[in-house]
Amino acid sequence: MKKVLFILLCCGLSVQSQVQEILCKVIESDTRYPVSYATIQFQKSGNGVIANIDGDFRIPYQYKRDGDILLISCIGYKSKTLALSHLKDKEINVITLIPKVEMLDQVIITGNSKTNGKSKLSPEEIIQKAILSIPKNYPYTPYSKVGYYRDYQIVNGNYYNLNEAIIESFDAGFGTDIIMDDYNETAIYKYTENKDFNRDSTLLQVYDGESKYINNTTLSGQGGNELSILNIHNPIRNFEQLSFSFVYIFKKRFLLNHEFLDMKTVYLNDKPLYEISFKALNKLTGVSHKAKGKIYISKDTYGIHKFVYQVLETKSLDVLLEVEIEYVLRNAKMYLNYITFNNKFIVSDSFYFDVDNVQYDAEEKSFYVFFNSDLLMSSLDKKDFRFKFKKKKLMVEEFNVIDERTIKLRIAEWSIPEEVNTKDAMKGFEYRIKNITDKTGRKLYQKISLTAYQFREFFVQDVLSKSEKPNNVKFVDKAKPLSNAKVNIDQSKDLYWLNSPLKAITN
Repeated sequence: MKKVLFILLCCGLSVQSQVQEILCKVIESDTRYPVSYATIQFQKSGNGVIANIDGDFRIPYQYKRDGDILLISCIGYKSKTLALSHLKDKEINVITLIPKVEMLDQVIITGNSKTNGKSKLSPEEIIQKAILSIPKNYPYTPYSKVGYYRDYQIVNGNYYNLNEAIIESFDAGFGTDIIMDDYNETAIYKYTENKDFNRDSTLLQVYDGESKYINNTTLSGQGGNELSILNIHNPIRNFEQLSFSFVYIFKKRFLLNHEFLDMKTVYLNDKPLYEISFKALNKLTGVSHKAKGKIYISKDTYGIHKFVYQVLETKSLDVLLEVEIEYVLRNAKMYLNYITFNNKFIVSDSFYFDVDNVQYDAEEKSFYVFFNSDLLMSSLDKKDFRFKFKKKKLMVEEFNVIDERTIKLRIAEWSIPEEVNTKDAMKGFEYRIKNITDKTGRKLYQKISLTAYQFREFFVQDVLSKSEKPNNVKFVDKAKPLSNAKVNIDQSKDLYWLNSPLKAITN
């Protein structure tokens, strides 16, 4: 048992020795809900980071030492300026944003109309102008995006198999195929399988329609690695190529495939945007699915700033697929700010949640129970642990959590028979354990199917102009997993960092 305690102490020392960071969370001022995917930009360098779905982000401490200032913005909220010197070092700093939205006259969505003698555009006309303006608003010359990539699964509100990387994606421009063009490649400068979060190989099975599948949905062969799958789910970048259902080819099919429901004015850095809500036509989705979303378009340039799309099950309204993309204005062109794509899946669980071992410590008069999976602590109750010695019941006096897989149960001394000895401590013992659940929701001794969400995300920290790709780096094979790729050493990329989640998310 001393060995276990020593390991825990070492882990604690390791955490304390990590590079210091400023931890933050962005929330809405009224509701106190997280503001997902807020943009955080440094005033001095122009670089930045994107908050995650929980509004969380982390900043290397050097930016505070340098006296930098944060510019925080998000569509639908008033922007905020905050000096890093005001943020605390040893706690999560909560930053509030105030909503800024205007409702438009609902007559706009019925088609062309006149108010005070001035013609107003319908949602369809606004979106058509935005599509026709893509060649003007987005880059058609080579550039690269440097930033934080991650993929993971979420089960019962917990992260699993979190893989993180700093990558640089080279792009020849919107006039090229993002997958097939030879110029369009990615280099990796840092890659890690984050062991601070749960790992579970069951969730990594390949989609085959049987052991791993999406309910009531046929998944077409997507091909490519994690980045390729993420990239093909960007209908703005691929506006002339086939994307996902029911957007298909954005330029040709988006307007024809959707009904437009509502329109508002929202703001980004005090600039007004159209927010247009839509849903896919029933004749496309059928009775088993629904699809809906929002598109955000600049009122002056008709640049598409943001696109959100969900495909849902009709009965449960569970989200089967969700894409969220944002572009921001940099040097007179719209460049990707972030893209996040996730889909729900079900996997037949080949893993059997079980008791790994039970040991009795005669000196401590305690049982140690070892499990083969991380425990859901809220499921633990000492009444669910029962022990006997030669048919005589032993009374559990108290239990303690040793680690995520180990429980210590102290037995009342008066209930321990005299013949229990150290030499043959386990002979004659019987135990029964029930009602325990692991973090993924598996119940002890039962095989189940797990429901999970697969996420792939890329958050841009910098955009660089490129006329030629470097010839001294190894690029990712588009058909092979990122874990197989060569990690390049480039000290200039130390300016960018992994924006790892601060904690498990909540449901």
